[in-house]
Amino acid sequence: MVRRLAVVAFIVLAILALSAAFGIPGPSDRLAEPTTLTSLPRIAPATPAPTSAPPTTVVPVALPARDVPLEPKPDPDAPPPSIADGFVGIGVVTIPLGGADLISSPGEAPFVRARQGLVFPAQGQDGDWIRILTMCDEEAWVNVAEVHATAPEPPREIGAGFSMRDAVVVIDPGHGGPNIGTSSPDGSLLEKAVNVDIALRVRDLLEMAHTVDWETGTLYVGDAVPAVKRVLMTRVGSGESADYEAGLIYRARLANASGGNVMVSIHNNAGWEVSLSHPGSDVYYQSQLEASRRLGELLVEEFQRSFAQFEADWVGAIEWGAKSRLSARDGVSQYYGILRRSQIPTVIAEGAYLANPTEAALLATPEFRQAYAGAVYRAIVRFLTTDDVAATPSFDPIVWAGFAGSGDPVSTCTVPAQGE
Repeated sequence: MVRRLAVVAFIVLAILALSAAFGIPGPSDRLAEPTTLTSLPRIAPATPAPTSAPPTTVVPVALPARDVPLEPKPDPDAPPPSIADGFVGIGVVTIPLGGADLISSPGEAPFVRARQGLVFPAQGQDGDWIRILTMCDEEAWVNVAEVHATAPEPPREIGAGFSMRDAVVVIDPGHGGPNIGTSSPDGSLLEKAVNVDIALRVRDLLEMAHTVDWETGTLYVGDAVPAVKRVLMTRVGSGESADYEAGLIYRARLANASGGNVMVSIHNNAGWEVSLSHPGSDVYYQSQLEASRRLGELLVEEFQRSFAQFEADWVGAIEWGAKSRLSARDGVSQYYGILRRSQIPTVIAEGAYLANPTEAALLATPEFRQAYAGAVYRAIVRFLTTDDVAATPSFDPIVWAGFAGSGDPVSTCTVPAQGE
């Protein structure tokens, strides 16, 4: 018996020696393995959680970093009139160079010559007339010969293996027209204008190829991440040309009609609850779509990564992060109309607090706006092309009885006219 025990002990010692020699982990090593980010519970830590990276981290070598542009690129030229293959009355209508007449119903006189570049969700066709929804949440008709019409993109499964070349992304600059959102304490910055600038920067990033250092978030000149197939903006133009109302029904239906893969609504926040040692970015997700929650969590994580290079007297909610508000009317549907109506993964991003003096000072700079845009860009890339799950504060939906303002267009809402 003693001899048998000695033999067994010799064999065990030999195995352990071989394991150590060849770097094979033993039982104690396995117990010490760190918990992966995907196994972390959805909790609200007191400080920002460490950021995660996609499965394959690309560290650029000898590549120039993208410059910070002072302004976004100007709008591209409007496309010529054409009807894409597969369009049968449902999809997206773009107004071509020179504008197009809109009528209330077939046979009536035009009520406006819509401005070139505007986009509308197409909701049906009757002969030569396409029925659209205007940004005033009203139906109108446009002649098929006067527009550029495209069919919805076919459904594709996102995640590992999905290519950004196939992506259709909807970017929604929040507010517009008399609905200004919040403002900086001195009134010099209006949220509606800041949102447009950031949204256009996101558009520009999506329309270029990049190589990304996922450890730092730096975007380099490169082609590891290709440009997307199409970006749709719910408010078209820059500066005053983009300063018009766009109803929540219009915004959501445009996203739905495009067959888009994702929509991000760009905002900046007003009231806060506490001072923080880090940015208090909030992102609201759709309770009805689990994918929306994942997108929200990734965006919160990317905001923390982007804003870590800046200093401010940060503020936020006690529970900051990815969250979802349900309407007190029924306790089930989304409080925010755009999240309630959108049928594609959508989030509302409240990246920074414009009403906070030090954060407003940052939002006035192209560097911070570009960092905001970079966070949105990276979150979209990770959401569409990986199976990443972020380790950031995330909260289950709650019934909310507060009031965050109305996104409904007022009676003065008009379709931007050609020449304006």
